[in-house]
Amino acid sequence: MYKVAICDDENIIRDNLCSLCDDVLNFKRLEHSIESFDNAEALEQAMEVGNTFDLIILDIELTGKSGIDFAQEMRRNNNMTSIIFVSSHERYLKYGYNIQPIHFLIKPVDFNMLYNAISADLRINHSTSQIMLNFKNKSYTINTSDIIFIEIIGHSLYIHTSENKIAFRQTMAEIEQMLPGEFFCRCHNSYIVNLRYIDEFSRKEIILNNGTILPIGRSYCDSFQKKFIRFMNSLG
Repeated sequence: MYKVAICDDENIIRDNLCSLCDDVLNFKRLEHSIESFDNAEALEQAMEVGNTFDLIILDIELTGKSGIDFAQEMRRNNNMTSIIFVSSHERYLKYGYNIQPIHFLIKPVDFNMLYNAISADLRINHSTSQIMLNFKNKSYTINTSDIIFIEIIGHSLYIHTSENKIAFRQTMAEIEQMLPGEFFCRCHNSYIVNLRYIDEFSRKEIILNNGTILPIGRSYCDSFQKKFIRFMNSLG
């Protein structure tokens, strides 16, 4: 469960950030919860009584205690929760370096801006590096970075790595839930591809950097292209 706190004293902006955050995390197929706060004191109280968060999206200019002051207090207390600052003014950028935020976003924040910022946090601090699968009473641990693509043939699911092809009794829906959503995408009823191994693609097929060609299902084409573009943007 990826837990997010959003703190902004402007109702419309706060509601918009909550909605965008929900869209981003749903797109990544990541189980999550989002709590919103209209001032730093309320967020501080929530944390003092035991609420923990993986990410805080924090407005710098808040009524009462500023976002910068709140974040500095967190760091002095050795709380290294990830922070994404949002502000209407670039002049505040210089004040954030000692806090080590994940990102600094200028309002108005849009989907792509928030997607890239959250992707950076997930990549740096929450990346799923391994999955464990069971087959014939044995457990197998696989590094997700080694998976090139996954295919299903009949009732068997095959994981292709650079070294081998491994068969499991698993459904595509089950394996999708295990994989880090920012790196893997369903491109066909029978295929999931690791976006890091794509060399090029058209509307009908994907060419991987090992020369393998995968089909793109008609119903998956638009969602695949959008996800791959966002993946490439997040690398920049």
